[in-house]
Amino acid sequence: MLGTILFLSSAGILLCGASKLPLLSLPTVFPPAAADGWELVGSLDMLDYQHQKCPNQWNSYITKKACGRIPGQLCSSLIVPTGSSSFRQVCGRIRAFQFGSPDAFAALFVAKPVSIDGPYVDGISITYNNGGQRQHVFTYAAGLMEQYNPYIYPQSTCPCAGGTQIPPFVRTADYYCESGNPDKTWYANQLFCDPLWDGEECRYAEETCCHAPHQPWFCKDLGKRVSSDLEIRLCADEGVVNEDIAVEAYEFYVR
Repeated sequence: MLGTILFLSSAGILLCGASKLPLLSLPTVFPPAAADGWELVGSLDMLDYQHQKCPNQWNSYITKKACGRIPGQLCSSLIVPTGSSSFRQVCGRIRAFQFGSPDAFAALFVAKPVSIDGPYVDGISITYNNGGQRQHVFTYAAGLMEQYNPYIYPQSTCPCAGGTQIPPFVRTADYYCESGNPDKTWYANQLFCDPLWDGEECRYAEETCCHAPHQPWFCKDLGKRVSSDLEIRLCADEGVVNEDIAVEAYEFYVR
């Protein structure tokens, strides 16, 4: 597991640094190996200081080697080309951190019912295109805090912690949700050090949120072969000064 280091910015805000330990080695439980037909279609490792940088579609954090939304955008979209061949299965993982006060699936400032085309989640939406329509693959949601507080935005915690439930186009098995904030209140302008969606440090009301066997990995069978790129959207229904997701690394494979 990648180690984390606390430090303070010049403004006194609690931030996170990362030690230079191996990050992107594949798990042995289900390695998406080329010998098994898996093809790596996209990867990012911001701990590789010398050779990696944020894609132009995402913003670079100043105080951490990570990527977030473009200021002024509710969703910042990155297209991951999958090549010319079709595929039926997608596997991937994302390593990211919570900034500020994301609200998981609450969509507090989005017209209802929510749409897959909008910021239905404070987190990351992974989709593919089918005839001009987005089709859901997987969602990574960031909750406001680990502890359920009935007096402070209870709808903004993860569904497994008593918060707003998933929209109908997201299946129960097709999302992870976790908060990096261990407190019972929310904080603005703070980057939390607990990595999201890694299956660890799920405490308090979130204790049942991290029982998927392969976290941080997901694997999805689409039910049919498709010829489409993947779209990775960093989304939130408030500005980046209030809430964001700081992506440190990702890998995506198709077969």
